[in-house]
Amino acid sequence: MDVGEEAHFTIIWRIENFSFPCCVSSPSFFVKDLEMTKWSLEIECTSSGPATVGIWREHEDGGPKSIEIKCQLSFLDFDGLPIITIMTRLFKLEDGFGFVCSVPEDAQASFLRRRAELLQKDTLNVRCRMRRTGTEVSNPDLCFAHTLLRADRRILVWAIREFSTLQQDQVRKFLLNPHSTKKITFNFFIRESEGKEFVNIDVHDSGSEDLYNIEISLLDFEGKVRHSEEKIVIGKEGTQFENFIKKELLTGDKELLPNDVLLLRLQVEMNAKIVGSRIENYIYLNPTNLGVIATDAGDVLRCEQYKTASPSFRKAMKSLLEEGISSDVSLQTGGQSFPAHKCILSARSAVFRAMFNTDMLEKTSECVPIPDLSADTLRELLSYIYTDKVGELQWQAAADLYSGADKYQLLDLKESCASILKCALSVSNFSAILSVADMHQDRELQEAVHDFVMRQGETFFTSDEWRSFREKNSVVAWKIVDSMFCNMKRNNGKCPRLF
Repeated sequence: MDVGEEAHFTIIWRIENFSFPCCVSSPSFFVKDLEMTKWSLEIECTSSGPATVGIWREHEDGGPKSIEIKCQLSFLDFDGLPIITIMTRLFKLEDGFGFVCSVPEDAQASFLRRRAELLQKDTLNVRCRMRRTGTEVSNPDLCFAHTLLRADRRILVWAIREFSTLQQDQVRKFLLNPHSTKKITFNFFIRESEGKEFVNIDVHDSGSEDLYNIEISLLDFEGKVRHSEEKIVIGKEGTQFENFIKKELLTGDKELLPNDVLLLRLQVEMNAKIVGSRIENYIYLNPTNLGVIATDAGDVLRCEQYKTASPSFRKAMKSLLEEGISSDVSLQTGGQSFPAHKCILSARSAVFRAMFNTDMLEKTSECVPIPDLSADTLRELLSYIYTDKVGELQWQAAADLYSGADKYQLLDLKESCASILKCALSVSNFSAILSVADMHQDRELQEAVHDFVMRQGETFFTSDEWRSFREKNSVVAWKIVDSMFCNMKRNNGKCPRLF
């Protein structure tokens, strides 16, 4: 699409906590002027930057069998200005098919050069403009999407004991994530090549198509890196660090084999995980109120007035709650009352259903005390029950709402709050979040806190926060320490002082 050429549809996709490598897809979106066809975007990045971008039309979306469009994909800076245009193409797509293109080398180089502009606050903004060929643009649409990622990194030291006794093709194995569905296997062996013996390391996983960035480093007895190699791995294909280092270089250097132990540091960056992904808003633009500012990089849409296309049902339910229309029960806490509807509460929560439909006092009462939730937490909980939407929450509010969701068996709300807590983990709040996880026996949240602690450096383990946590939670602290020693053995040749 040319500069100044109007688009039927524009989507701005904000990817938060963006990191390399990753392969991430946007939430699906409908395009009204493309006969309500359903689409999604995809970006795949290696450790050095974006590698491919794609646009996909979803299968059986109810639209025509094929549709011809012009499409433009760009990376934006934090202010919404297009910095790099990756793709401008004309193509015809049938339902269930997509178009993927490699990011040109000059665009990759520009991305790395301007990375600070493109990834402010670790957020990547992607813009896709779509125009159906042969049709006029009357009411262009604008959509905003948001995806929240969580990086997944592992760093550990693998000790190859009795190295001198290894025979050619004798394999030593190490399994990363042994209790996960995504197990990564490292095979260490000696093999001859051109009359010399070399260390070789094979890497493969349990058959996924995930992308990994793996760096293997040889450490001396002081934990210093003496040799290092890095590779991108596609899980099911695997890779080999072939002829990693000559065996004779190891056996001739006592600093590399203290007590006949070879130390390898394994650093694995896995595909960033999607914590949450959603369409935030659709906006119908009125051309009479639309200003277009032309720039060398492209064009920016400024909307002085717009109409937000909010679902009428959600809006009606929100009004029902806030205005207390035809309410038949009042939930009370902290001196405040919240008018509500027994039928809606019962439909959304098994706990409320039991409360209002069995021989309990609440069945006939018009006022029901909720003493274990604060007024703010109860307000958020009711808002979710009526609108199926979670607002912006700080971690403490998310922790309180998590407890309320667990008590009233709102499992989707509980999962959303847990995701917020995982992303909000910090040195100052890990202990409180772990207490929430322990109280509700949430193993996944517990493991997230343990992983956070194990990724901290030595400074953390001498901090007041760790000392306070250790004194109050000695059993849990020892479990974390035990996990660290089992997985890492050493931390760059030195163990952090934990106790």
